[in-house]
Amino acid sequence: MGIDRPEDGDTPGDAPAGRGGPDAGPLSDPSARMAEQAWYRGTVEKVYAAARDAWTEAVPGLRAAWAKHEQHYPERTRLAPRTQPDGSWVDGGNRELTPEHNAEAAKACADTRDEGREIVLPAVRRVEAADPGRRLAGLKNMLKGEDRLKEKIADALQARPELTIRQALSIVPDPVRFTFTYGTERYTAGVRADVERLKAEGFELIKLKNLWADDQYKGINSQWRRPETGLRVEMQFHTPESLEAKELTHKAYERIRSSSVTSAERGELEDYQRRVNVLIASPPGVAEIDDFPEKNDG
Repeated sequence: MGIDRPEDGDTPGDAPAGRGGPDAGPLSDPSARMAEQAWYRGTVEKVYAAARDAWTEAVPGLRAAWAKHEQHYPERTRLAPRTQPDGSWVDGGNRELTPEHNAEAAKACADTRDEGREIVLPAVRRVEAADPGRRLAGLKNMLKGEDRLKEKIADALQARPELTIRQALSIVPDPVRFTFTYGTERYTAGVRADVERLKAEGFELIKLKNLWADDQYKGINSQWRRPETGLRVEMQFHTPESLEAKELTHKAYERIRSSSVTSAERGELEDYQRRVNVLIASPPGVAEIDDFPEKNDG
């Protein structure tokens, strides 16, 4: 985007005469040191304010580009998932559940919704209350829909028929999901603090992926487990701009994952996602947040 980022080793702007960057030698005068820090914070804020302005100006054009793509590649009609008269479930494609599995899946999905609302949400609200400087976003999409969960369960059973319904549900990454958003300048410290707060609430971290260096998506995604039940909870960490980019490219992401997408359309979809995400400024220091790969428990 043409903006030098502090985490890339460049101090934004030109330092005033007599001042070095934030890594310059120690200053003996405390007031001079405070002035140095204030100057650096101010110049960093200006850099990210410019990045936010550039993103805001670009959004209308990006929305228009997506509308043009949809005109060129109309979405294919898909049969809605449904329960058959015999009690089995089909999704209109190659996924299905027997009547017995469908009944078990419906009960498991209902239990997941109850656990998400009654136990997980209050815990996440307590984490939210610990820092009023950031926001819990997207609560209307906190719970994955029943049919989407059944699709994931059916996929798991196709790959591993020996699994029970509960075991299949336990490997779905996001039956309950949340998003925290932070201002760009305080994002890295905020993520680190909230990871520790989630652990203190009893959630077990099983996976964390730092995707800020990716050209298709910007953000940090993590998966957690409630040891008492095995329920997985997804927590995404975003800036306001990276969250908007994610929402802007969501349909493109869904199409890329579709088995019916053509190679020509996939290339255009990936180009579109790059075009969106190249505009998102990475938070300072975010590259220092390491991945936490999921362990294979066999």
